Amino acid sequence: MKSLITFASISIFATIVTSQNSTYKRGLTDHFIQFLNLNKNYYPYNFNRTEFFGGSFGGKDNDTQPINKVPVVFVHGAADMVIGEEWANDGFRYDIEYFLQNGYTKAELYGSMWGFADLAGEYNLKHDTEYVIAIRRFLEAVLDYTGAAKIDVISHSMGVALSRAAIKGGKYLLRDIGYINLKPINKNVRTYIGIAGLSYGALVCTEAFYYDNFLGCNKFNGYYPGVLDKYNKVVNVSEFLNNLNKDKTKEGDQAYAILSLFDSPKTYNDKYNSAFPTMDMAFIFNSSEYDHVGVRDKTQEFQLRLLNSYHPSEIQETEFMFMTKSQGPKNVQDDEENEEEKQGNFLE
Repeated sequence: MKSLITFASISIFATIVTSQNSTYKRGLTDHFIQFLNLNKNYYPYNFNRTEFFGGSFGGKDNDTQPINKVPVVFVHGAADMVIGEEWANDGFRYDIEYFLQNGYTKAELYGSMWGFADLAGEYNLKHDTEYVIAIRRFLEAVLDYTGAAKIDVISHSMGVALSRAAIKGGKYLLRDIGYINLKPINKNVRTYIGIAGLSYGALVCTEAFYYDNFLGCNKFNGYYPGVLDKYNKVVNVSEFLNNLNKDKTKEGDQAYAILSLFDSPKTYNDKYNSAFPTMDMAFIFNSSEYDHVGVRDKTQEFQLRLLNSYHPSEIQETEFMFMTKSQGPKNVQDDEENEEEKQGNFLE
């Protein structure tokens, strides 16, 4: 049977697009920048991020350029870029290259840095409200600019929690202003994909050295995973993550998680850390090449299928497991007699 993912062709994903025309050139197009500058709601955010090579991507060349596909917005992880040029901050470079090679245009692919490409400061990054708002405003800008009724969102690592918050909305403390309330925009998201997120915190943050020395481990808006009480129940989880996971607002019409067994994937009570409560399904890769970065950089074909043609009946012989939000992991090579049951549980 034909594999859902052709692993023999994975090396193709790393092929660099050599052309540097306006389609592939990093940054936002002049047309998109002009739109942002003329709109008082967007120009203060400096979405072009020209101070970084690879700080942004997307936009039309002119008014007449068509947008034929659902626009995709990429939300990178901590200390990363949208589309860099080396291992430490490649961001979604391989996604963008692969999507361009498979029918998308720059007018249909978007991203803007929400932080700084500073690996040395990675462990001090928190889920700041400023990041949530910047991502939220960029999602709104893409919807406004393209005129699309819906967008697709693909996120990675810390960008998963931040983008989920930006889409779900909610109550957030904004520096020097106080609490603000954001309405959900999940009705404007067709497909949401969260790759290698940390939905339930980082166990390392319970160690005194990390908790005492790194802001990213704090209990308010960090990755503090809580502790187990005498009843083996997790308590005192980071307030940000706790509120995010309690919010039943779904991230889009379809919501998927992609994770790896080679990415410290579990937290307390044997939970898969990169899954999240409102997902429809998680796909769990079980090969060592799919580490925290590899599970993003080597799954472009699969991501594209999730966006445009995926259906449970397509699951054949592949090298990952899957689970729905109401079930534990299953091997995708289940007997065909269970196919009806798998389809029935797909959107539970």
